[in-house]
Amino acid sequence: MEHKKNPELDNERIKLPLIFLGFFIVGSIILLSFSYETPILVQGADRDARDKGDIPQDIIAVDQPEDEPVVQELPPPDIPPPPTEDIVEEESKDEDEQIVVETPPIEIEPDPEPEPEAPIVDYPDQEATFPGGAAAMKQFLADNIKYPEIAMEMGDQGKVFIEFVVEKDGSITQIKVLRGVSREIDSEAKRVVRQMPRWVPAESKGEAVRARCRIPINFILQ
Repeated sequence: MEHKKNPELDNERIKLPLIFLGFFIVGSIILLSFSYETPILVQGADRDARDKGDIPQDIIAVDQPEDEPVVQELPPPDIPPPPTEDIVEEESKDEDEQIVVETPPIEIEPDPEPEPEAPIVDYPDQEATFPGGAAAMKQFLADNIKYPEIAMEMGDQGKVFIEFVVEKDGSITQIKVLRGVSREIDSEAKRVVRQMPRWVPAESKGEAVRARCRIPINFILQ
């Protein structure tokens, strides 16, 4: 009985040697590529040697571009640092710290107590009088009274009774109208009494006392 050849088995036997052959060829190409040397550039004096035949002719000179100028960077100039001023740090003071300054106590003298006001004597031994008497007072009133214009236009006239106090020194205080005529006439009567000179004070038991006085002042239209 004859055995038939299997074509697939024959292909497998041929395929394996072909694969090894391919790896060998690729490895050889790679090895040659690393062992290849670049031709050396010959310039200047070497060119003369080549012309004389010292350098093999199979080395081809390749003109390379001229070297570019090298720009050398200069170091930055040394700039001296600015002068530093001595900074004096002020000692921070604690705001909460209180400075206690002892001061001597100040003695304050109390105000003198006012003297009690002397009583007003209604019925002294000697009444207070205008300097020069009643006639001098009448003349003073005639010379100083200015009849109010409104009162003249309204036809107001009459007698104003004024009360005041003659002090121990003869000055006049506490002026008031007991009975008046009109507002304008009453105001004028008080003004004239206020301008009177000092009176002769009243006396009681040989001493000057405060006393009340009452006088009438006539306002008559002429």
